[in-house]
Amino acid sequence: MAILALGCAIGIQAVARRIDTPSSARASIVALTIVGAGMALAGWASTALSLPIGVVAAVVLGTGYGLALVAGLSEVARIAGPGQLAGLTAVFYSLTYIGFFVPMALAWLRDTWTYGEMFGFGTVAVALCLTIVAVSSRTALPDPLRR
Repeated sequence: MAILALGCAIGIQAVARRIDTPSSARASIVALTIVGAGMALAGWASTALSLPIGVVAAVVLGTGYGLALVAGLSEVARIAGPGQLAGLTAVFYSLTYIGFFVPMALAWLRDTWTYGEMFGFGTVAVALCLTIVAVSSRTALPDPLRR
């Protein structure tokens, strides 16, 4: 499942540049939609204890991760001023790598909540983020003339 997820994350990056444009947050919106679907599938798989659903969830989450990574790096490039791109990219990667801590946190929280509940919370959190990005993307994109 890990190889499938990472393979899909790498594979989607070739397509991601077609989805992402400097003048829209389309890639972020698509990535969050895919991640939300993947979280819901992961919650279902953990509740049903279904390997096939878990495999599909890994593929969907990997695809969402790869697209989100490209969208995030594109956003960093959009907001970086002259001479800031390297530093902002380093900060972006530092914050995204915190995500590798999540499996340990989920295992630790397992005594308090089920995996289905935790993935359900993740699904709701992604939906909230998707709403914020979709609403703010219409007004908060950088001026294309500034580039």
